[in-house]
This record gives sequence, structure tokens and C-alpha cells, in this order.
Amino acid sequence: MALHTIQISCGPEAFALIRDSNSAKFAWDALAANFKTQALLPSDLPVESATSSNNPGYDESVCDFRQYQPFFKAVRSGDWNKAKELLTLHPNAARAKIPYSNKTALYIATELEHEHIVEELVQLMLEEDLEIKSSGWTALAVAADRGNIKIVECMVRKSKKILSIATENNNMTPIFLACISEHWDVVRYLYSVTPLEDLMPDKGPYGAGLVCHSIGVKKFDIAQELINGCPKLVLTEDPFGISPMHALAFLPSIFPSGLKFCQQ
Repeated sequence: MALHTIQISCGPEAFALIRDSNSAKFAWDALAANFKTQALLPSDLPVESATSSNNPGYDESVCDFRQYQPFFKAVRSGDWNKAKELLTLHPNAARAKIPYSNKTALYIATELEHEHIVEELVQLMLEEDLEIKSSGWTALAVAADRGNIKIVECMVRKSKKILSIATENNNMTPIFLACISEHWDVVRYLYSVTPLEDLMPDKGPYGAGLVCHSIGVKKFDIAQELINGCPKLVLTEDPFGISPMHALAFLPSIFPSGLKFCQQ
């Protein structure tokens, strides 16, 4: 149980270090060695309000995690009835975050794919709460990477701004994460709601990355639409430093207009 608690309190980077751990002590020692933080179990950590710094009505900026622990435990177990009951005692728990991991209940529910709890929590949170990151990842990034279309749709209905927030460790937007994980139902949905300008070269490598990977796995519809709309994408490098021009060179019959542009 202690090992499980540590694992679900970690972000993607930290979790990768302890994925195969068989004891809580081994996991915590590994985290302490890599991040050089004081070895405290999550139940001993204080929790900050997600919006305490900009909410004048909230006068308790840091509080003891123990008062929120039953709520987080209910969220982890997927028991929304219990979690909802506990929220009547501690309503700020829905928008609280754990220091060091920075995880909210929404983030944890997303990792565990408790769809019904995600839907309830999103209704209780402000749009900016969905922008909170743990280890550089938003909850939407996690959902897109996992390919959970229901959770992705729920979050995007709440906030369109999170569509363009990239991960900090590998500079990938939710649509690109879904693309490289080949969750094409998620990719097509995110493409339908992502402003086209967010995929243009001046906004970063995300559009080029989407084109490159789509070509590589022979999903040509999105790639062709993007190239037709902005031929300059052919020369733009993706997050891995590869341009669609290289992918197109192997498929000359697919995008003749794109190749013609490259040759000019």
C-alpha cells in the first residue's frame, strides 16, 4: 500500500525511476537519491491551495495534508461518493495540490483513469486549475498520452487554453503526445478543436511533429490538410529535429505539391 501511494504521487519522470520497485523503501531511496529531497511520505506533506496566491477570500495558504488525506484516498480508490462526502468538510480539497509532486486530485484521478471522478472534479475547478503541472505535465497531457478520449473531451470542454500547453521535459503538446502514442481517436478530436494557428511554424514544432509522425504511420489526411494550409511546415523541424521534408522524400506520390514546394 505504501509503495502504491508513493508511485501515484509521482510525476511521469519520477515514476519512471520507481516503476519496477518492489518495496516502498527501495522506491523512496531511489527518489531521494535522484532528487535529493527530504524523504517524507506523501501523508506527511503539506498541501497548498491551487489558487491560494490569487484568491483573496482564501486565507489558509498552506495546511496540513492530513485533513485532505481521506479525500485523496477516496479519489485514488475511485470512490466518488466518499470523496464527495469529504468535500463537504474540506471543499478546498478539490483544488489542492501536493507540494513536490504538485499533483491535484484531478491529476491523480486522470493517472488512474477514474473517468467519473474526473468529470466531477472538473466541474468544481476553475479553468486555470487545469493548467497545473506535475513534473512538467498537465492532466490533459497525461490523458492524451494514455489515449483516454472521454477524459480528454471532458477537460477540453472546460478549457481550450490547455490545448497549447506543452510538457516541460520533452516539449510536446497534448495532440502530439496522442499522435506519437498512436491514439488516433484522441488525435482527430484534438485536431478538430485546436486552433490551426497553434500548429503553425511560428508557434513551435508541434504542427511539424504532427505531420512527420502522421506520414510515418501513413495517416495522411491530417498531414495533407496541414501542409496544404501551410507549406512552410514541410521545412519546419519537429521536437526531435526532423522535418516533414525528410518523411515526404520517401513518399513522393502522396504530397506532390509539398515536394514541389520543397524543390523550389
